[in-house]
Amino acid sequence: MDHSTPGRAMDGPSMVSRLIGLGQGAMKIRRWLMASPFHLLSLGHRTPRSFFAVAPDSWPGNPAAGQRLLAGEFAAQGMAGPVAPGSDDPPWRRPGSNPAWLEALNGFAWLRDLRDTGDPVAPQLAAALVDDWMDHEFSWSPVTWARDVLASRIVEWIRHYDWLSSAADSGFPTRFVYSLGRQRQHLRRLSRKSLAGEEAVAALKALIYADLAFLHDGPRYEKSLDQTLTRLARFVKRYVAHDGVVAERAPHVQIAVLRHLLDVRAALASADRRAPAEIVAAIDRLAPMLRFFRHGDGGLALFNGSWESDRTLVDLVLSRSGSGEGAPAMALQSGFQRLAAGTSLVIADAGSPPGRGLDHQAHAGTLSFEMSAAHERLVVNCGIYPGAPREWRHFMRFTAAHSTAVIDDTNSSEITDHGALEYRAGNVLVDRAEEQGSQWLDMSHDGYRSLFGIIHRRRLWLSADGGDLRGEDVFTGPENQPVKVPDRRFILRFHLHPAVKATLAQSGQAVLMRLPSGRGWRLRASGAGIGLAESIYLGEEGRQRRTEQIVLVGQIPTEGAVVKWALTRMEG
Repeated sequence: MDHSTPGRAMDGPSMVSRLIGLGQGAMKIRRWLMASPFHLLSLGHRTPRSFFAVAPDSWPGNPAAGQRLLAGEFAAQGMAGPVAPGSDDPPWRRPGSNPAWLEALNGFAWLRDLRDTGDPVAPQLAAALVDDWMDHEFSWSPVTWARDVLASRIVEWIRHYDWLSSAADSGFPTRFVYSLGRQRQHLRRLSRKSLAGEEAVAALKALIYADLAFLHDGPRYEKSLDQTLTRLARFVKRYVAHDGVVAERAPHVQIAVLRHLLDVRAALASADRRAPAEIVAAIDRLAPMLRFFRHGDGGLALFNGSWESDRTLVDLVLSRSGSGEGAPAMALQSGFQRLAAGTSLVIADAGSPPGRGLDHQAHAGTLSFEMSAAHERLVVNCGIYPGAPREWRHFMRFTAAHSTAVIDDTNSSEITDHGALEYRAGNVLVDRAEEQGSQWLDMSHDGYRSLFGIIHRRRLWLSADGGDLRGEDVFTGPENQPVKVPDRRFILRFHLHPAVKATLAQSGQAVLMRLPSGRGWRLRASGAGIGLAESIYLGEEGRQRRTEQIVLVGQIPTEGAVVKWALTRMEG
């Protein structure tokens, strides 16, 4: 895979609250203020005294990870490190530790891993670690008090309270409620401005949990709960598109947001309250689109930073959504398309990249597609698993890491040094038709127009029996005018799943592919040279797997270029 990077290449309290809400230009002031004694004192103002356990956690944990914790080691995001209460080397902000590992540790989602070991020592260790955190993290730090980490910790502490307190000393509830009250107050201040994307849903969910837990401590929590529910309802109404896709356009965010909203609904039900209609409606829109993003193997498609995910968890989330609606054929507003026939499934990204503020993890994969045959993946994007090395997270955003066309080793949307997208593939058009069971997609984008004066148009056709996928990739000037910068090299990439074995055949005029089941597929093409090249697959959590890609290579003359290809199932 080409990783060149030039140009666009692929490369008091009220005063405290107002100051914390300042923008990026005041970051140093904010950090100084949050670490100040005045801020620390203000967090303890009117700390609640009563507590109500909200919706005990019912999501499954990982007992193997819990056993590892019982042995004194915490593993997350592909890393591991020693963790023990009362240690001379507290782990919570340990120097030199990987930031992703620290975030996972301080988020406390691992409490369910300990819980599901069933070991009688597990709640004792869990309570001791919570106590250790409270002892060492009384003061603010950008690591342990970051908004997303704080939101996760608040929810996990509240949901596991009964289990934690069953093995703790008699003073634990008082210490626990005091710390939780301070954390809630800090999160409220952090969440008054600049909330966006999935983090907004997570933060508002945490505040709802905290207000429900402290509801009997006074009317101010009732008022706060109503305000936060109203904020969340208004936010999800615009954040979850009418077609049910989240604004980040990423399947892994899709399942995370749906899970957050299911948690909110369950927490409200535990307090004999009904979720606002907007939240219920968002759940009903999210669930069918989560089914849309599933391949035949039950895992998720790899668009915009996603990985396959835990199939059992996807099943559980869909089951708890209560939605029986099947996967739609398309997402009109977000641009994703789905072709299904026989045992074949094709999912294509025919939409514009996420908007500003939600694009820091977005991929330049416009018009890429993935294909599975029955329960086996055939054509994929490279994907990226959580906790992958930073350089891989960067490279996997490139157009070259997707099954689409790349011109002159240049991304279809520029990925800037600060992570956002510029000169993005806009004006993405798609037309769909069906005839006698066969399905057509006609898609185009103008991401290469500003540099080369080239429009990329991709047509896909899937036969009624699913045994034949045909494609046509056209490179022309706008409105069929001559290409402004001719003789640019194009590469059409078909990244293959690591389980697929590929060989060149017919004197290099075709590629034969064999799946683990023994089924075979063949790719032929005209208008470009055909070959095999190395690739990498990061769609499985914690793993980097070598694989191959089929490449169709050619030049784009002034009059443009047309490449036709066919993926055909081989009988016998």
